[in-house]
Amino acid sequence: MEQKSGGLRAKRSPAPLRIMLFAPNGGGRGLTGAEKYMLTLIRELKEQAECLLVTGEPGALAAEAGLPVIVHPVPSCLPPAEQGEAPDADIRREPAFGLLVNLLHMHQPDLVLVCGPHPVLPATAAKTLGIPVLWLLTETVTDPAWTPQTGHRIERSADWIAGVSEASLAPLRTRAAESKVFLLPPTRRREDLNPDLPPVHRHELRSALPADEKQRIVGFASPRLKPEVGLASFTAMAVQVAAAHPDVLFLIAGSVCDESHYRSCRRLIDESGYGSRFHHVELEPHREQVLAAMDLIVVPSLSAESFSMTALDGWLLGKNVIAYRSGGLEEMLTATGSSGLLAPQGDVAALTDCVLKCLEDGVHPGARAEARRRAAEAVYGEEAYRERLAILMTSVRKRILELRRGRKPGSLPVLRSNAVYKGKWSPAVFLLEQGMKRPFASAEAFRFYRYRGEDIRVVPDAVLHRFPTGRALRHDPPSPPNRPSVMLAKGRGRIVYLLIGGRKLPAVSQAALRHRGLDPSRAVRLPSAELRALPLGEALQGPADRKRRTKRKRRRYVGARQAGRSVRGTHPNPAGRRRLNRRKRARARP
Repeated sequence: MEQKSGGLRAKRSPAPLRIMLFAPNGGGRGLTGAEKYMLTLIRELKEQAECLLVTGEPGALAAEAGLPVIVHPVPSCLPPAEQGEAPDADIRREPAFGLLVNLLHMHQPDLVLVCGPHPVLPATAAKTLGIPVLWLLTETVTDPAWTPQTGHRIERSADWIAGVSEASLAPLRTRAAESKVFLLPPTRRREDLNPDLPPVHRHELRSALPADEKQRIVGFASPRLKPEVGLASFTAMAVQVAAAHPDVLFLIAGSVCDESHYRSCRRLIDESGYGSRFHHVELEPHREQVLAAMDLIVVPSLSAESFSMTALDGWLLGKNVIAYRSGGLEEMLTATGSSGLLAPQGDVAALTDCVLKCLEDGVHPGARAEARRRAAEAVYGEEAYRERLAILMTSVRKRILELRRGRKPGSLPVLRSNAVYKGKWSPAVFLLEQGMKRPFASAEAFRFYRYRGEDIRVVPDAVLHRFPTGRALRHDPPSPPNRPSVMLAKGRGRIVYLLIGGRKLPAVSQAALRHRGLDPSRAVRLPSAELRALPLGEALQGPADRKRRTKRKRRRYVGARQAGRSVRGTHPNPAGRRRLNRRKRARARP
């Protein structure tokens, strides 16, 4: 859009993008990996767009995001589709689907952002309305029953797919077009790691264990100590390392969520005779403090990890990291020049050899860790993250500006103005007026303004979504901003007015309203103060009213001439005329 100024034309910058982000399922007190990934993205996007967070319940992400929050529960999984059903028919059967379409109608985002492998409901609702979808994949899809179905739905619903690693994107690489698939690994802001505090935290935790500075600590860290994170592998390896290095301590950090598995690992430690050298602490919410106390971090994941924030945090804190070749872990260690510290998944002997090699290496561990830190900064630092995000958002903005041009007044679908519409899937009812759709705030407001069920016209939700959403119609109070801009109204009297253009036009007769396609029975009773506040406009007349007025004028003219009176009125004196005028004004009052 351009504006003239002194003969020059200055291009007006487009309105900022409106992004609605659907939060992944929370993990209780602390942030899950997916929530941390989304939080990093939010911190970047809210500097360049208007963002709105939708979450099932207020939690850590909502508290830290610094965004307007809508609490709107969204089912994460759906039952499988029935045989022979059309695509997405099972999704549209869900009651939550229509409510999500409603939510999008009301807020009209330019972009919907979903996170995880299963948020199909919000993504499908957005596609139903023609809203572009950015799908973030923060984990690998390994369940054989879900991989084909999930991959197909993601490819069909998403306009852009951003994954934290090639492991997370693998199911989509063979299906989706390369132009819509982006690699966007997470990053860590240096201020989040508190670069000045790790030495302090290291000293505090090591003193509490106790451990002096000469003793090295081999650590294992996971928010929840589940079997698939590799605690058994770490325990088996650590017992062997403990026998070879009497000065090495071992630190397990995380919450016990599988008591039997943890007891099994603890039994192996106690039976080895090295139990006094093993310590257990909670990881969250003091993750950086715990990692700072470690010298060597082991990530023996037995599942196909998409990305390991433990490994990234360890590198950025100047630690050496050893891991299994599990999904994204192999990508990460290879990208940072640490492929020599990888062991085949589940191979405890190879994992032990890697740890022993790192402990016995003649290279100064601090120098080696600093090299890893610089490599991690180059591949996964803030600048690398912003460069990848900029490429993705350039594609997003280009598409959204094209869609905005299609929503200009001259490009809107042809629908009847001042008529009531609803979408095929959404329960909300809208009054279309002046190129804008206004939702009825309640069923009571719908009835108060004399609308009926047979007035509602059903159109595709995508057609309705192209109209901007205006202020809701409310009946309490029926003030000008809350009521329709065109309506029939009356006060305590019998006169019906057409309210239009901020004025009240009195109807001479009901026939005058019907002649204009208006039903007098639809007149809304408004407080007299509301009607008195409106300026009076020209009276509405029908063809019959004009004929009667002409005949009346003619009779008055002939009668006056015969009686020898003035043709201007039927009363022989000014006082009579004044009385007549007063009666007319009284009748015209609401």
